Amino acid sequence: MAITGRDTFLGRVRGALGRSPGVPEPDAATHLGLTQDDVRSAADGVRREMADQADSLLDAVADSAATAGWKVRRVGSPEDAADVVTEICIATDATRVLRSDQDVFDAVPVDAALGAKGVTPGIATVGEAGADIPSLKDVAFDSEIGITGVDYAIAETGTVVLHPRQGLSRLVSLAPGRHIAILNKGDVLPSLDELFTLERAGYQDGSLEGSMNLISGPSRTGDIAATIVDGIHGPFEVYLIIVG
Repeated sequence: MAITGRDTFLGRVRGALGRSPGVPEPDAATHLGLTQDDVRSAADGVRREMADQADSLLDAVADSAATAGWKVRRVGSPEDAADVVTEICIATDATRVLRSDQDVFDAVPVDAALGAKGVTPGIATVGEAGADIPSLKDVAFDSEIGITGVDYAIAETGTVVLHPRQGLSRLVSLAPGRHIAILNKGDVLPSLDELFTLERAGYQDGSLEGSMNLISGPSRTGDIAATIVDGIHGPFEVYLIIVG
């Protein structure tokens, strides 16, 4: 029988969960037995761990990312990071380059470094709800390389975490054939557990963005004739530039 309305649909969900009509949903911060203060305190502890272990976490993510299929480059300064971006573009003969509009590019002079080699990168200023998404889609799929910053990286798995938002469309990291991600020291989490702690705290204080992308190496699938093929659902080649 077709679902005829929101109340009917929610009623079936409540029934499946064993809840009676009118019973309020559990609070998002306490459904795992945690109070809001518990969540806030746990998140503060994660941030302290990120700062206190920044060097060792950076070493760990460099190793795990390489294992996951990232082409890892470690550099000592933002200027060096921009030079590596330029080297990659020259080595791959890329002239159609798109970057996000994140704060990281205030410090990493990608535009100037590429401009000196005759490459002018496009800048994706809109986010997931931007009015110019259709035109951005055309640009992104026509680009050979997409460049973004990193919100977090996961030391245990070599995963890059991005929260699409104004200035950071997921198209920049997914549509071009190659993706370059720039990671700063201090932005590495030990594991997914710590990520979800921060995500829960972000939801609680209203700062959590609407979605999250977890990128663990190049796009791969084995669904076609049981053969591993790169680049089916995203970039076939990914670079992680670690600053610090």
